[in-house]
Amino acid sequence: MRAAVAGRDTLALMPTGSGKSLTYQLAAMLRPEPTVVLSPLIALMKDQVDKLPEQIAPVATFVNSSLPAEETASRLAEVADGRKRLVYAAPERLRRAEFVALLKKIGVGLVVVDEVHCVSMWGHDFRPDYLFISRALAELGAPVLLGMTATATPETAREISRALGRSPELVSTSVYRPNLRYDVEEVANAEDRLHVLVERLRGLRGGSAIVYARSRRSTEELARTLSGHGFRAAHYHAGLEAEERTRVQDAFLSGETQAVVATTAFGMGIDKPDVRLVALANYPGSLEEYVQMVGRAGRDGVESDTLLLASPTDAGALRRFAVSDVPAASELRAVYRAVRDSGGSVDPEQLGSVVPERDPRVLVGMLEQAELVRRDFDEGRRMRVELLSAPDDAAGRVEALLARAELVAESRADRIVGFAESRVCRHAQVAEHFGEAFEAPCGACDVCSPRSSSIAVADAPPPLPDDVAEAIVEAVASLRWPLGRRSLVATLRGSLKAPPSARRSLAYRLLAAAPEADVRRWVALLESAGALVEVTTDDGFRVLHADRSVPLPRIRTAADVSADVDENLAERLRAWRLERSREDEVPAYVVLHDSTLRELAAARPRSHEELAGVKGLGPVKIERYGDDLLAVVNG
Repeated sequence: MRAAVAGRDTLALMPTGSGKSLTYQLAAMLRPEPTVVLSPLIALMKDQVDKLPEQIAPVATFVNSSLPAEETASRLAEVADGRKRLVYAAPERLRRAEFVALLKKIGVGLVVVDEVHCVSMWGHDFRPDYLFISRALAELGAPVLLGMTATATPETAREISRALGRSPELVSTSVYRPNLRYDVEEVANAEDRLHVLVERLRGLRGGSAIVYARSRRSTEELARTLSGHGFRAAHYHAGLEAEERTRVQDAFLSGETQAVVATTAFGMGIDKPDVRLVALANYPGSLEEYVQMVGRAGRDGVESDTLLLASPTDAGALRRFAVSDVPAASELRAVYRAVRDSGGSVDPEQLGSVVPERDPRVLVGMLEQAELVRRDFDEGRRMRVELLSAPDDAAGRVEALLARAELVAESRADRIVGFAESRVCRHAQVAEHFGEAFEAPCGACDVCSPRSSSIAVADAPPPLPDDVAEAIVEAVASLRWPLGRRSLVATLRGSLKAPPSARRSLAYRLLAAAPEADVRRWVALLESAGALVEVTTDDGFRVLHADRSVPLPRIRTAADVSADVDENLAERLRAWRLERSREDEVPAYVVLHDSTLRELAAARPRSHEELAGVKGLGPVKIERYGDDLLAVVNG
């Protein structure tokens, strides 16, 4: 605050909930010129202004793309004539020359850059429009700069200074949050993950919870499962309509909703003090992202829990995703050519069609970092991009840039996985990552102060029925409320995802001793045979009904296969597979696995429908190999 008021450039590294906003609110009131706050949270600007202290709210406003042009002009006029002293805007707005010119005319004295780590291409949340802030500051006559972030390592802090072209004072408070407990729990599968989350939420006494999941679909499935276990849960992701997102957010803030299952964006800028649990169902993208997410717990200083659910499978997926996020050289070349062919003015949507699945602005930003292009003020919705003289080492620059990007992505993933797998104090690991010293033990993590696992030890599953097909059909016929395909499999397996009514039925855990993939296959086989029939209810749900009049196919379990294998037939099938693999020029196991051949030799199917009941034979392989297999089996 002293530095900002006195007019010294400052970079503030302060953890979530430590009061960063107070610093620029007070500075805005004490400084003679207006203050601009650059915030990436366009959707939350109104909420931020509405919740300002009563002494500041009357002299604060915001401008963003949700406002009509006339309203934006009116608000900026209020800033110009001194009625407003604090104005929130998105960094993207600095790309508009008329906006920057107006700010220059007004005479902005302090520019606050919230989430300033977004300026670093090597940080965990790079946003290319932040690169233009240094140019805009120069256009504004070099006003005082206050950069704020909760997640910047010492290297990122140096990168921020370089990108903004300033040498700010560094004010850093401890990243240590003594009221937060850091727990990491290893889970073997999706069912373990559900058990842990249900048990942790059952232990929640007052307050609310945020559960983060990687995909939109998983947020919906988790919220549905938690609701089925009596929790007031809702899901939130960018695919929802704006009205629905607002409804979920408001219900969470008011306490009507106890838990929100969301993708990573939820919680940014939301000042809810009594979040008592933040749980991450999957690995986050980085340790910085982890700290940012769990930091939304316990903002009121009261003891609160955080939980990261880790699994080896998830760790492998994270590493693959991290590398796949790095564009290929061919994609950068395609963007460069598109910019060149456009004559320097390009529509982002058209540019996006050149590189599907990528944000074209990020790729232009990378070309800018390689000093191959320079992006200027925008022309309405179009980007103005100037091609620079191509140096002789242009290809080498791109390759070096991408190599570094891939290395950074891999190391970022390795760091969060290492954090979870290490048996070193969690608080000490976080502190060290952000350049602090911390003396363990902390007494507030699973390493220094272990507590019992949340994973329930299930009773031994019952043995599989002698006639699996008949048992499934009878189970479906006995259900009080019919189920869809997915819910039926969950019920037969004894999953927590099963609906409440089904968990009280005789069908629950009937096939708990079988793998989920087998149960799905058996249900599909009975549908193919006509013993299970899909019906659409009056309210639009698709459910399965049983038809007991249909002859049932025989379903072989692993034990049945071992007992019934015709070894001579298995050998003929292996010979056919070897010949086919040579024709297709692929390894033999790509054609069919040994386990599938042995099940074929036990089941001796006589039709494509019966082939569908064999493990490892999906529709594609039946279409490709079905006739050949039937010829070998029945030849």
